[in-house]
Amino acid sequence: MRINSVVGFTKSNSSRGLTFNRKLREDEKKPYSESINKALDYLGIQNRALIIHGSSFPAKLNSGEDQKIGSPYGQNEFMDFIKMHGFNSVQLGPNGKLNRKDTSPYTSSVFAKNPLFIDLAQLKSPEYASILSDEEIDSEVSDIEIPNENYTFSDFDEASAVSDTLLAIAWGNFQEKLNNGDDNALKLNEEYQRFQQDNSFWLNDYAVLDSIAKNYGTDYYPNWSQEDRELLKKAKQGDENAKNRYYQILNEDNNSNVYKFSQFLVDKQAKADAQTRDISYIGDLLVGGSSFDDLANEDVFLKDYKLGCDDGGPFNSPQLWGISVLDPDKLFNYDGSLGPSGLYLKAKLEKALSDSSNIRIDHAIGLVNPYLYKEDTVQYAQKYDEHGNLIKYPIRERLHSGHISQLGLDRNHNFQKVLNRIVLPTMNEHGINPKEVVWEDLGWDKTGVFQNVFRNQEHLNGISGMMWNKATEAPKDNWAYIGCHDNPPVQQMIHDRSLTSREPWQASYLAHSLYPANYQGHERYQFQTKIQSNPKEYVKAKFADLLRSTKNIQISFMDFFGINQQYNRPGTVGNQNWTLRLNPNYEDTYYNSLSHQDFALNMPEIISMSVNAKVNDDIQNGRVNYNKRNEIQPLINELNHWAGVLKEKE
Repeated sequence: MRINSVVGFTKSNSSRGLTFNRKLREDEKKPYSESINKALDYLGIQNRALIIHGSSFPAKLNSGEDQKIGSPYGQNEFMDFIKMHGFNSVQLGPNGKLNRKDTSPYTSSVFAKNPLFIDLAQLKSPEYASILSDEEIDSEVSDIEIPNENYTFSDFDEASAVSDTLLAIAWGNFQEKLNNGDDNALKLNEEYQRFQQDNSFWLNDYAVLDSIAKNYGTDYYPNWSQEDRELLKKAKQGDENAKNRYYQILNEDNNSNVYKFSQFLVDKQAKADAQTRDISYIGDLLVGGSSFDDLANEDVFLKDYKLGCDDGGPFNSPQLWGISVLDPDKLFNYDGSLGPSGLYLKAKLEKALSDSSNIRIDHAIGLVNPYLYKEDTVQYAQKYDEHGNLIKYPIRERLHSGHISQLGLDRNHNFQKVLNRIVLPTMNEHGINPKEVVWEDLGWDKTGVFQNVFRNQEHLNGISGMMWNKATEAPKDNWAYIGCHDNPPVQQMIHDRSLTSREPWQASYLAHSLYPANYQGHERYQFQTKIQSNPKEYVKAKFADLLRSTKNIQISFMDFFGINQQYNRPGTVGNQNWTLRLNPNYEDTYYNSLSHQDFALNMPEIISMSVNAKVNDDIQNGRVNYNKRNEIQPLINELNHWAGVLKEKE
């Protein structure tokens, strides 16, 4: 089937039918990039990450084909583009295999990678024994469609259908070529056998579970029969019937073979990508995992309890996430070595680091003092009755809940040892400085245990959300951002009075931050008046303020490209959650947005504002003498030149 017809892009095909935008010419790219990086170095910003999850990457125009979902692998042109604009890293989401009908990467698999990220076109090459042909791919994969907007959406259902079909064909072709003694197939098979050996601790179990799940059409194992739910457990206990059925599924069910082979292919492509890209990827250690992770490793988890967060739910109640929690008594053995739960956590972190040079730790509190609740807990929500009266109705009841330090479930305080004895040593083994890790420390721990371990004992740095903080007050070693994958783009935030009424958003604060010197009083007043009346200037000011905050910053792809759509709406379930994706023609639409003064970020312009603010602030406070202005002015002039270039029309 061909999913979509070709829609070509022409100079008049922009979203407004306007003339084509001004793009940087080849001879301008290097000096443009040098000016930006020189300025960012002056501002003291060492790490500059673009937040974009794997599925949000654009289709590659030079391929001519769109698999209906993005992939973070083989994106060299995109990496060159964002690197030119000052980014030196990319903050990915978890890249695990998704649960069926659940597109959230934060419920994806810990060990299995997402096979939807496989570049199917590569399977035509001799390196992959030409296990797919042009005709086979063309019969399933769509031609690239260029929308008029500066964004598009992933279609997970279509992507899964195409992937399932073509990977099954590829497996069949691979077997046929092996039987015929094809040299390339034999070489590929040697790699495949090594992959199976290296990943035997999880691969076979997950392949069996995947085959069972396909029969039910769901990964949600409570909907399976008791026999299927308990198959792995009974097989591990030595039950002969269970063992026989396990190996029958593993060796005879084609689904399990395709599953294992697809995991080999995506792992091979991920490793090849890691060796060739010249920009850092920041992985994401999700606090939870997939249903397969839970079922295949149920002995490492605490019975009867689930993980949540102690605020953010209805009526300021806890959030109940349904995430399995490591058993504290199995984190360490009596001799101090790692127990089953500790080994699982270390393996989980190793997997997240396998293709990345840094890591984001999702919900870091959950590694130190997790908030737990009984599985049968009920929480209350609200609705209006037929008479308009507000009433509460039970979802779950707040019973037997609290941080593990309060519940008496961790008698030896093992969770408080996890960072020092598992997480930090593993990072050091990979050459990662824990102080540069993106520790997502947002949340609340009223007991103070997390803050004591995280800050007082380990001296680690968290995240400063510039939604709530002034740039000048943010700890310099923190990571800082305005919005992440869970926030709307800033162009929507500026209309939220609950945000903009706070001082870090007020025009008077931004004006003083960016025009700090007393002798700039007139300029400050003009600037404040301008941003109060112009939302686009307001957004620029907010990002210029971000660049005055810490030495580690993140900017979401929605904000950089000026996309007026939200990637994820926390606490909601909807068809568009997690699906937002870059236009395949992202470069042209980005420059077009800049030349027409839209919300895409003109990096030299906002960097120039920050550099100007810094030098004036340093002079004002006696950190440098006034001659520094003369020294920095040529750099400001360069930035202003490039800011003007990006606003030109062709």
